[in-house]
Amino acid sequence: MKEYECPAVLDNLRPVLAVAAEELIASGTETSLRQRFFVVLEELFNNVAMHAYRSRVLPGPVRISIKASQDYVELKVMDQGAPFDPTTYDDANRLQRLESMQLGGAGILLVKTLSSSVTYRREDGWNAVTAMLELPPVEA
Repeated sequence: MKEYECPAVLDNLRPVLAVAAEELIASGTETSLRQRFFVVLEELFNNVAMHAYRSRVLPGPVRISIKASQDYVELKVMDQGAPFDPTTYDDANRLQRLESMQLGGAGILLVKTLSSSVTYRREDGWNAVTAMLELPPVEA
């Protein structure tokens, strides 16, 4: 398992992605799974950097933990912002409103779509979003 913590600013996305890439490559994670993972990580990190600490002068921390193998990756992204559960975010009609969709706002839908499961917990003042990504079973 790899853990990384940094201030939640957009400039820190590149180092976070580099740490994640090292972990996934070292774990032998399948390429297609890595590609999905990087989109999910980027969306969750951007949400924290842009929204979690909006009411603060200085950004708070974002904590990333990654547990990976060849055929699955578990990503946990934590922040100390106001409680926000993305699993309850209503995006059911999002694709039906494409013509009126504004730039941004599709990150949660993308995370839910690319992940096998997404869970949320509030732990000791931290928002904790866990996304599980798995390879589909091989059909015989």
